[in-house]
Amino acid sequence: MMRIWLITLITCSVLNASPITAPLLDIEQNRASIIAENLQVGMSGFIVRQFDTDHSTIIANARVEQTNPANNRTILTISQYDGLHQDALPGGNWTPKPSDIAVLAYDYERALLIAPNDDTYDAITKSISGVEWVHPDNYASFLSYEGHQTPLVDDFKSYCTANSVGLLYIQSAENLFTLDCKSFTVLQTTPFAAVSEKKQTPFYTRIPTIRAAWWGEGSSSLDSYEPYYLDIIALNNSKSKELYELYKGKFSKESALLRYFETKE
Repeated sequence: MMRIWLITLITCSVLNASPITAPLLDIEQNRASIIAENLQVGMSGFIVRQFDTDHSTIIANARVEQTNPANNRTILTISQYDGLHQDALPGGNWTPKPSDIAVLAYDYERALLIAPNDDTYDAITKSISGVEWVHPDNYASFLSYEGHQTPLVDDFKSYCTANSVGLLYIQSAENLFTLDCKSFTVLQTTPFAAVSEKKQTPFYTRIPTIRAAWWGEGSSSLDSYEPYYLDIIALNNSKSKELYELYKGKFSKESALLRYFETKE
């Protein structure tokens, strides 16, 4: 039976804004602080060094670790930049310093949607404006090259880094989860039921077959759509109290999914 849930995803538009930039302030080892509004824990980006008016380069990855809405002070975790890895080219050995620029929420106008069927895919993509949707066929081709019939979290991160995709949407359990694709952190959840009862694994795609490697993680086919995505979302967001409360309310306190969370009652 067809189920249609018409909903306007107005809140999703807050994640489709332009990149947020701010100069680095204090730096201590692999952490730096900035002053900026509209940031959320888990948002990813990078650090840019401006050499002169015409020359600049990306020198590190950045991820929002902590925010303080009272004064807009944000703590970033800094790590090695891996967006343009090329062994044949020389690389710099720059350490971030004050006045370098943090660029966050980059590529949030490009998104990948994981949905259980074509009807749900069409309904969601038509409900969210201001997004350039990367078709799941492209991601399925990437998985086929990797030999992964079941997409791994690292597959999402690698694909999104290589293809400049900022956001990942996953529809599951009558919710639409919005994640930073490079950190796999949940930024937002919105009620959105599947439009059809059909379930295609590992997700809706027009690619008939995803090739499998002979062995290794991800090489087996995905048996069930919904449990898998709920599992990997919970496992990679174990400190999220909001996600814990959502899961507890939807699946009861006895749900095995709650074992992933570090949150205590």
